[in-house]
Amino acid sequence: MISDPAKAREIRPAPPDPALEGLLSLSSARIFSLASGGSYTGYAGDLCCCLVSVAQGALTASTYARNDVLSSGQALALCQCGEFTLQSVGDSVCVLVRLHGELPGRMLAGRLEDAAAFFPKGGGAVREAALALSVLEDERPPVSGTSASAYAYTMLTNLISGPASLPKQESEDQLSPLVEAAVGIIQEEFPFLEGLDELAQRLEVSKAHLIRCFTKQTGVSPGRYITHLRVEYSKLLLRGEDPSITYVAEASGFANANYFAKVFRRETGVSPSEYIESLPRQERKQPPRRDPFLW
Repeated sequence: MISDPAKAREIRPAPPDPALEGLLSLSSARIFSLASGGSYTGYAGDLCCCLVSVAQGALTASTYARNDVLSSGQALALCQCGEFTLQSVGDSVCVLVRLHGELPGRMLAGRLEDAAAFFPKGGGAVREAALALSVLEDERPPVSGTSASAYAYTMLTNLISGPASLPKQESEDQLSPLVEAAVGIIQEEFPFLEGLDELAQRLEVSKAHLIRCFTKQTGVSPGRYITHLRVEYSKLLLRGEDPSITYVAEASGFANANYFAKVFRRETGVSPSEYIESLPRQERKQPPRRDPFLW
């Protein structure tokens, strides 16, 4: 278990023996928390494989080729996929292990689809490797690169030999199809959704049932999740040069500028104008970037 989920931890082992470096090396292991709607962007380039595990909560993982929803206890391997984005549905704790070399791709080749492999029961293997490295670092830093490579090999072996062939729909910890569909619609269309009545109608369930299932499985209500995404997107727009509050409100999905300002202050503690003034001048000139799942 993670003793302090709110505290981020990153372990960076020393480089392994040169004979191992091109075959399998573990460059970093991170344990960190994401608040509801929070995101993390990483990159898996040539001969790089990132293992993502959810210790608590649920998150989405998106690449150019695919989108996945991960629940507690599940893991995803991203091999040479380029840029990827993790975004929390409710408050979550994540583990991210970065591997380099030829061996990870070879070992996972039979499981990869669109440069990714899903492991419905693989979260424990990834988490155990990260926690073992953290114990080693506490005892005698830095962690030996050779030892880290050994833990990486054990982790990959456990993933492959585990119940990874189990379909996503059969995993006990997987979000239900209803909640997974709701998350997908919200993340793709939150600026345009009229409200939960529309969302429930599209999913062909009652609003009460949608709220109950969504909140139980993610720890946050769908209405709260929509609001959080709208505020986060509005922050991106406000970083543009000379932003119009009215335009930002409408583009983010708020009914009008007054309501937007009220919600923005409630969520951030400052008004939209005060938020703009708090930004460094050079940051205001940068056009807002439209990352996956954070429009």
